[in-house]
Amino acid sequence: MKVIKIILAIVVLAVIGFFSWKWIIGINPPPKPLPPTNPFTERIEKEIDSLSIAPINVFCQQFYKDIQYRIDDYYKKGLLNTNPNHNEQWFEILSKDLYSAYAPKFVEQAMHIFSGSVWKIEDLKFIRSEAGTLQSSVYLDTKSTVAKSFENIRSILAKYDEIERFISTCNNFSYSHFGIGDRFPDVSANIKKSRDYLAKNLENTYVNNCTRLKNSLREIPQKFFDKHISYLRTKIAQHANRYKEIEFQPEYFNTIYTPLRNQIDALSNNIYGIINDDFNRGYNELDNMLRDFNRQATDYFLQIDQKT
Repeated sequence: MKVIKIILAIVVLAVIGFFSWKWIIGINPPPKPLPPTNPFTERIEKEIDSLSIAPINVFCQQFYKDIQYRIDDYYKKGLLNTNPNHNEQWFEILSKDLYSAYAPKFVEQAMHIFSGSVWKIEDLKFIRSEAGTLQSSVYLDTKSTVAKSFENIRSILAKYDEIERFISTCNNFSYSHFGIGDRFPDVSANIKKSRDYLAKNLENTYVNNCTRLKNSLREIPQKFFDKHISYLRTKIAQHANRYKEIEFQPEYFNTIYTPLRNQIDALSNNIYGIINDDFNRGYNELDNMLRDFNRQATDYFLQIDQKT
């Protein structure tokens, strides 16, 4: 009787153990075995390993494309595995592994450019395009560090573009109203903005590394001053020689000379804040130009008076 009880107890424990094991397996099924490798998959794996340790100072997009081409080609030819299902599985495994190796490498290479002082236009064009492509990949984990890095790249490029557009707007500024009563527009807000960008380190740690942007911002006050000088030079040339159209010198003085004189005298280096020698050179050029026309006008009216 005692032996029977012991046997029953063992059977009960065995049954409990069996169903417990089945229950655990049901919750956490063992991973499916990886299909066996072959020379084709081994080659791809080695190339992916090489990509992951590529230097950060040279973009390796072509190597990445070459590897992906081989994965696609081997897959289409059924070379990743003779079993069609396993061939498909290897295609997914290798494609994902390739992306997982290249995406962070690309981020490293892009940040290497952003950390330097020379931002080549072709590099920025490539970074913009490649980041967009990689960010839209089905293999990107949107919660990963790489995904956050792509957002950082986007914010860097957005600030770069903002400042580049501002510089372009300033450089392309023109004003072509040359009536005697017209005045060159007030550009002090743009000059202040250019200096604010510089004072705030271009509002982005990485964008502040770009020497080209900083130099272009520094040149804006001088360029606006040069545009103002060019505007007044053209206006003086168009109006100051009109004394032959006017009957009396006081009229010329009041309607032509004085308005032009006032616009020259309104030039202020408090607005432009450029080197004094450059400011004085521009001012004196206009001053001498207007004075020469005024002397010509004076001689002309004296000759008229003498004839009468």
